[in-house]
Amino acid sequence: MKSKFIFQNKQSAELSEMEEAVETSCTLLIPEEYWEKLHIKIESYGSLKIYFAYLLSKYEIYLKSGIVPYSSRLKTEYQVKGQNLIRKDFEPWKKDWFMMKLYRAAFNFSINKLFVLLLRLDLINFSEVVESAVNLNFPVETGKEWVFQYGGFSENRKVPQYERVFQFG
Repeated sequence: MKSKFIFQNKQSAELSEMEEAVETSCTLLIPEEYWEKLHIKIESYGSLKIYFAYLLSKYEIYLKSGIVPYSSRLKTEYQVKGQNLIRKDFEPWKKDWFMMKLYRAAFNFSINKLFVLLLRLDLINFSEVVESAVNLNFPVETGKEWVFQYGGFSENRKVPQYERVFQFG
């Protein structure tokens, strides 16, 4: 299934067709307290470009599901002042930067604030914490196919609040 985004002017773009050869030079502003931790992550992944793509893919379900809160302010919300922000230039893949711009518009946060949020989620191993607290995926065999169900539970953990089913086979 191809991901397609349709804009107000009726133009559409498919992420799979974006030209990867053309890279965009971008700048992130990282708070000083996360600077060393970010560089440890960059070293383990090989580059900021790869780590940036990893963060977007790893936390995509949390961004799209509504677990991450969005800003209710009319203006874009930026990082808090006084964090001694350090500039980091890099060249992300075009489709990753495009996705970040979509998230920026959806959450009404600056791209820098969103990146630091994703970095903080990764530093506390947020996905592992959520998966250990709630059994998010349990396979169910239906003939020759496996169905993975993703669901959340109410506060008393007995009543499913929602259910999403993805079928593979």
